[in-house]
Amino acid sequence: QGVVWKTGPHGGTPSIWVTDKLLTTTGVPPFGANGVEFNNERDTMFVANTGNNTLVAVPVKGDGSAGTPAVFANSIHGADGVIIDKHDNIWVAANQGDEIVVVNKTGKVIAKLGDFDGVTRDGVPIGPLFPATPAFSADGEWLYFTNLALDLRIFGITETVDSQWCAQVQHYTVSRIKARIPPIGPRD
Repeated sequence: QGVVWKTGPHGGTPSIWVTDKLLTTTGVPPFGANGVEFNNERDTMFVANTGNNTLVAVPVKGDGSAGTPAVFANSIHGADGVIIDKHDNIWVAANQGDEIVVVNKTGKVIAKLGDFDGVTRDGVPIGPLFPATPAFSADGEWLYFTNLALDLRIFGITETVDSQWCAQVQHYTVSRIKARIPPIGPRD
């Protein structure tokens, strides 16, 4: 629907916080606004648009209302769940890329983490397969995420690169990887 909803601190009837064409999609998968997370200053909400492969920044005004959304980063293949670390790096589960993409607060990619290595004979994904819902461990040392392993063909959507692998999954898992951004630059 291209909507981010809000409720009161104890739940209740939701109301629209922001709606915008940047939060809708005609892409694949057909999910627009998906994962959301505030930066540490709480002056910006980041919204993953899965079908558009974008991360959208929504400014938060002083009164708590939404400002005008703008694309913050492009080309995160299947941008899904979002979490932000203490340095305002944005960790995005890229469900169609089978990886976690980390961008800094300027939108520059600083890491691509995780490797999908197939499915065991028992139907368990090895590494990220359609990752979603990232969360840090309490000590910040690990990043956990679900392996949604969603075969989009069950919705009548054209096969994606993950479809045949997802169809083999018999056990859905939560995976973890070290929450560490590898050094970038020349290596001796």
